[in-house]
Amino acid sequence: MVEVLLSSMLATFIIGLSFGAGACMFTCIPTLGVMLLSQDLGAKETSLQTWRFNAGRMGAYALLATVSGLVGASLVGLLDMSHANLIFAAMLLFSAVLLWRKGRVAGCSSRKKKQIRAGLFGIGFAMGLRPCAPLAGVMAAAAATGSGAYGLLLGLSFGAGAIVVPQLVFGYGLGRAGGEIRSQLRGRQQQLSRVGASVLAFVGISVGMGWLSL
Repeated sequence: MVEVLLSSMLATFIIGLSFGAGACMFTCIPTLGVMLLSQDLGAKETSLQTWRFNAGRMGAYALLATVSGLVGASLVGLLDMSHANLIFAAMLLFSAVLLWRKGRVAGCSSRKKKQIRAGLFGIGFAMGLRPCAPLAGVMAAAAATGSGAYGLLLGLSFGAGAIVVPQLVFGYGLGRAGGEIRSQLRGRQQQLSRVGASVLAFVGISVGMGWLSL
């Protein structure tokens, strides 16, 4: 049983890896990418904020797979995508407000930083609550085990694979490239934050109204 479980975890990790390197990464551009480029962050903070976003995604994958294992049935048919989209849209709008308020004043208090970090986790979690085809397969596999613990392990292994490439591209790559971009736009942080907040709000409204699917 242990060998079967380890093989399943390896398989779900590889599925997550291929998923994270493809469509998943591009859906992060108008959300995570905008949040990172709109703030005056160093390379380390960029990596940490990316991790918080990815931790939210992993949390959602683990939750869905665990519940699927517990109830012995995939949650895909039970989830209402319109509700999941509304939660996702609400988190985007919440983060847009935080980003706009951050750009209103010079500097940023530790409280605002914590709120933005929480917002990033929330966006990642809400994004992960909307099952894609690979995650639906993981949930079906978790349901077949009939165990919440096994479902949790499958969800975590899928999530670990899914975040590898986005963490490298956004956390490391954008941390380096973003520093160059921000150094050229230094002195325009307020405008940059407001443009980012406007983009997030637009994406949030579009997702909530069903005009856009990420």
